[in-house]
Amino acid sequence: MRILFFCFCLFGILFAKPIIVVSIPMQKEFIEKITKDYEVVSLINKGVDPHTFEPKLSDMKLISEAVAYFAIGIEFEDSYLARFKSQNKNMKIYKNYIGIDKIHSDEHDDNTHIWLSIINAKIIADNIYKAILDIENKDISKQYNELIAELDRYDMQIREILSLSKTKKFVVFHPMLTYFARDYNLEEISIEVDGKSPKMKDMIGIIQEIKDNDIKVIFAQREFSTKSAEFIAKESGAKLDYFSPLEVPLGDSLLRFAKAFSDIR
Repeated sequence: MRILFFCFCLFGILFAKPIIVVSIPMQKEFIEKITKDYEVVSLINKGVDPHTFEPKLSDMKLISEAVAYFAIGIEFEDSYLARFKSQNKNMKIYKNYIGIDKIHSDEHDDNTHIWLSIINAKIIADNIYKAILDIENKDISKQYNELIAELDRYDMQIREILSLSKTKKFVVFHPMLTYFARDYNLEEISIEVDGKSPKMKDMIGIIQEIKDNDIKVIFAQREFSTKSAEFIAKESGAKLDYFSPLEVPLGDSLLRFAKAFSDIR
């Protein structure tokens, strides 16, 4: 029995997949669509606030075993990427956000949700593809091209749905869909003001804007308090819906948002 147990353990070690650690679920989704040769682990998952996230001891253990870390440009990476590298000097770090034009404005000082955009997602996919080739040179072009074609199909569907929408404005609690709004010439109205819950005068202004523009849906994020969004929905007559920036598959998530925003069932 001991020999058998030892053989099973040895088999597991010999045939275990190398580990790639990523920041968010959409990176994991994309890697797994491009290649099945790695165990991919996302540090942040749905229900966790990515702005306040800090890695746990179990996360650091994963880092020590990983062949690569894929960064996406969110807050914790600023202070932790150097620590990750010192923890595992053999681990390669790839920045999946290279080549993306960041949006900076007075109204939206938080624009780290770069992946909530089909245009940006294709750039991220390309960066992931190049990183995987760098880790292990192999022919993964077919899977990569299939992923890009899939994202293009989602883009066409979203554009068709939004063309039927009566309004070009949408309301979210947290300004997470700034890049989505840019892609489709929409206007994002954020309930949150400079990263803080709104004051009553701010909420009254948003309620009036919702009524004036006949906006049907307000989107809250379960990772944050929904009290302000619930109040505004009740007073404005709009329906309250939920959207998570960490939901996957990414294409399905953005398509569902487009349908809800356009009030199409």
